[in-house]
Amino acid sequence: MTAPHFFVEALDPGTVGLSVEDSLHALRALRLRPGEEISLADGRGTVALGAFMGDRDGRAMVSVAETRRVVRQGTIVSVVLAPPKGDRLSWAIQKLAELGVDEVVLVETERSVRAWPKGRVERALERQRTVAREAAMQARLPFVVAIRAGEVPLAAPGASDVQTVMLTGGASERLGAALLDRASAVRLLIGPEGGFTEREVQAARAAGAVVASLGSAILRTETAAVVGAALVLAHYGRLG
Repeated sequence: MTAPHFFVEALDPGTVGLSVEDSLHALRALRLRPGEEISLADGRGTVALGAFMGDRDGRAMVSVAETRRVVRQGTIVSVVLAPPKGDRLSWAIQKLAELGVDEVVLVETERSVRAWPKGRVERALERQRTVAREAAMQARLPFVVAIRAGEVPLAAPGASDVQTVMLTGGASERLGAALLDRASAVRLLIGPEGGFTEREVQAARAAGAVVASLGSAILRTETAAVVGAALVLAHYGRLG
């Protein structure tokens, strides 16, 4: 049986305490007993196996003998996403985190259907980071996808093996054919429900980005994000 997996803020040899929320899950839902094995990660590449010691003031305590570093392998995948309405964003974040995407950048485009007031951006991001953390924990991953807000990065990075791909239904080239054989990083741009405007598409082309599609079907924003990311990850051997 696979050991339960938890994320902690800092991971070093010694005694490590789980968060209050994770402790409730470990103590009440999993009913862990002293001596049972637990998998730990800090979300940034440090991992360890520990032994559950019991609870201290309601927090689950884990004994860690040694830690090790996990290095990210393969092409770095970043998804630049115009957030959809309602819970569809959380669904997309959850699935992208499970897939192991490295970064999600939430952006506002000309046809965006969702935008947060400046004072609420960080609060919205923290909510999505919690969703991502829980998904990565469920998937037992060593890393948690980084989530931030920013502007639409139309320009392709300068390195020849770094690629920016804009997904739009009007493109004749399919995503799989558009991807480089080898790339150190791929940035995938996903538009809002109405898609990118022609001005945004032309700006992307002028900046050196590749414009591609996922086929003839018109997918929802969150579906396109997950399908597109999965295809990129599979193309570079990180999935499937």
